[in-house]
Amino acid sequence: MNEQDDDESLDSQRDSSSFWLEIMMASSKVEAREILLRFDVPEEEFANRFPSLAKLVQGLPDESDPPA
Repeated sequence: MNEQDDDESLDSQRDSSSFWLEIMMASSKVEAREILLRFDVPEEEFANRFPSLAKLVQGLPDESDPPA
């Protein structure tokens, strides 16, 4: 593993904080899934490493658009 790989992982405090903030600000499950993809975090790992955030995401609406 090289230094660049380390910078892209959630193991760095800065990346972890950024990930946490983006998930907290997500307005839908779709947006949360996009964040997981961007940070390369599988859903199972997300649920195991961040159980409180996973519960927060469970309460989000399924669609990114508000109902008409």
